Amino acid sequence: MADDVARLRVPEHVYRALGYLFPRLFFLNARYAPQVHWGDIAAALDGFPAEDLDLSSAAFWNDWRERWTARADDYARLAERSSTVAGRSRALRGAAAAYHWAEFQYFDDHVRKRHLRRRIRDCFLGSLNGTDLGLAEGRLPARAGRPEVPYWLLTTPAMRAAGRPLPAVLLSNGLDSATEIELLALAEAYLERGIAAVLFEGPGQGLQLGRSPLHLAMEEVVADLVAHLAAEPGIEADRLAFAGISFGGHIALRVAGALGERFRCVVNFGGGPALNKFDGLPRRLKANFRFALGADVAADLQPRFDELALDPGRPPATEVLSIHGALDDIFPVEGLTDLDRAWSGRHRLVVHPREAHTSLNVINSYTLETADWVAGRLERRPG
Repeated sequence: MADDVARLRVPEHVYRALGYLFPRLFFLNARYAPQVHWGDIAAALDGFPAEDLDLSSAAFWNDWRERWTARADDYARLAERSSTVAGRSRALRGAAAAYHWAEFQYFDDHVRKRHLRRRIRDCFLGSLNGTDLGLAEGRLPARAGRPEVPYWLLTTPAMRAAGRPLPAVLLSNGLDSATEIELLALAEAYLERGIAAVLFEGPGQGLQLGRSPLHLAMEEVVADLVAHLAAEPGIEADRLAFAGISFGGHIALRVAGALGERFRCVVNFGGGPALNKFDGLPRRLKANFRFALGADVAADLQPRFDELALDPGRPPATEVLSIHGALDDIFPVEGLTDLDRAWSGRHRLVVHPREAHTSLNVINSYTLETADWVAGRLERRPG
């Protein structure tokens, strides 16, 4: 090998600039959910120019998108060349994950972003041929002012072989997460415990992100979904839990307050009753909210943020667990502290003092502990 060939690596200046993001790229160890590996990150970020590290600029995220798209395309070609079902499945999972990281903070070209989201879905569904994950698709019919709401019911072979109705957890996306990536990775902890997982995409979530404005009162969608699942023979309708991450955690709090009697428990990972002031958010998050809410670049979104703020009201008719980072600059922890007092006896707040939004450095431990907590509350009651 020639002496002038440099090793493939993540440049130090890149790691300094966005090391906070690396736990998000890895997220959770997964069996079914697509995920990237360190080598993928090194391949995507090797040679990233030091002068292009303004994370508030469109130029940074465009360069980021091009690099991750190239990595995803490599995996897609590897899938085409693979001579085995297992090889194709693994390569397609790599492609799906890389396409997600290509699009997740890219907002300049909405058509391109939607195309990348579609590629995530297609690659993930193609990967299922090499797994034993059961995925049954369903839809809530469209209602006035609301499109159809698709959902997936996920089960394992052991759960399907049991031949009896199952407890289930409904999971809700964050603002920029993908159903096939982060939400599925969270679901795996429940599948391992014999709990079916329902992954739904309300208006403005999943493939509807950027096509339909995010539905602010998502508890209305959840109420319809719970009623729909009551007729699902594979689900035990009185053994349901709800969990959401990031903005999905905010949705979880709304669900707890409005629909608590329909769930044994509710989990909030990193959401809160109120968002930080819009003007105080970094550019990438402002662009994220504008895209999700279908707002023009000049629109003042603070009134929408004010509309979203949740008045805790009386304690909910269920148990609620919130996991939060003390340094969260999206959903300030003070709002959750106030909610914890208002919901005393029904709400447990766990704050990680050195963590920011969604406490990603400790996500492996807190998802394990939380899944155990949920499993205990979903046990069949005597009589």
